[in-house]
Amino acid sequence: MSSAARNASNAGPGSAPPLLDVRDLWVRFRMLDGTVYAVNGISLHLERGETLGLVGESGSGKSVTSLAVMRLLPPQPAAEVDGEIVFDGRDIAHLPEKQMRPLRGRDIAMVFQDPMTSLNPVLRIGEQVEETIRAHREIDSGGARARATELLRLVGIADPERQLERYPHEFSGGMRQRVMIAMALALEPKLLIADEPTTALDVTIQAQVLELLKELTTETGTAVILITHDLGVVARMTRRVAVMYAGMIVESAPTGDLFADPRHPYTVGLLHSIPRLDGALGMLRPIEGSPPDLRREPHGCPFAPRCAWRLDTCWEQMPELRPPEGASDVVAEHLVACYNPVTATEVELARPDRPGFQPAPPPRAVA
Repeated sequence: MSSAARNASNAGPGSAPPLLDVRDLWVRFRMLDGTVYAVNGISLHLERGETLGLVGESGSGKSVTSLAVMRLLPPQPAAEVDGEIVFDGRDIAHLPEKQMRPLRGRDIAMVFQDPMTSLNPVLRIGEQVEETIRAHREIDSGGARARATELLRLVGIADPERQLERYPHEFSGGMRQRVMIAMALALEPKLLIADEPTTALDVTIQAQVLELLKELTTETGTAVILITHDLGVVARMTRRVAVMYAGMIVESAPTGDLFADPRHPYTVGLLHSIPRLDGALGMLRPIEGSPPDLRREPHGCPFAPRCAWRLDTCWEQMPELRPPEGASDVVAEHLVACYNPVTATEVELARPDRPGFQPAPPPRAVA
């Protein structure tokens, strides 16, 4: 990461250091058929009380990044982690497990994608919520029970005393996700990581869960990393967005700026591949080509084979995340990893519903 990007990354809205500062993070998995380069030198920061959206297609490294922050990846040699993960002023990247365990749940919590597999099917809901509380607080069983009841009421579950006696399979998907949110926020953590928290829910329940998450984290002052592939959720829930592709962050910007002025070709492709409600209906434009094989060591820009704006340099060297050339101080938070960032005019010309639209040239095969 360039010094300019480092300064912009650490600036934040206030003078205090960020709650979370991930610096040059690499994650590699050793497999029987080779090494998987899952996360490749990413850097990001999160201010206290801020909500950051982490977006990208499946396999881009979003969940692996969150598991690295939580220190839930398998130990070496299965997973190799390099870089710094500074949380609340302390580098936790290689903290001994004995010192890391008290941080999970108390200071850093996570809502996983599938609440059915995250909850123990043979334990009652009450036992699981109470266990989370008693693992980090000196509290008797009566106090833990009262707190568990209060939490279920806070997340909108009716008759919480009775619901604590039920098993996970007796709950709907939306109710199970509410239980997971209750457990994650039980100790009012400083950081909550929500990994696709509404994936398996219908649209109505999605909206309810997201609104609940927003209200509770605002009340507690908890910072949030929201991992999703849904750009509509990002627009509604986040202050800033980091876009991931093939284990790299390719663009980072305040949410409004990203939607109004995307600069990386991949971000432009994402925005053009979803339907819009504010304009004429027209065809959607998929991103040509396929994601790279992560078993190949990164070399050059990973998006180059699919990019209509690629240059010869793109094949030779990985671009750094930095402010676009000529950017003013006002947009210093807008960073892009691209040798040939897209201009606003080019974004408009690439709209698939524009009269006279011309598709991008076919992707070049990787040598």
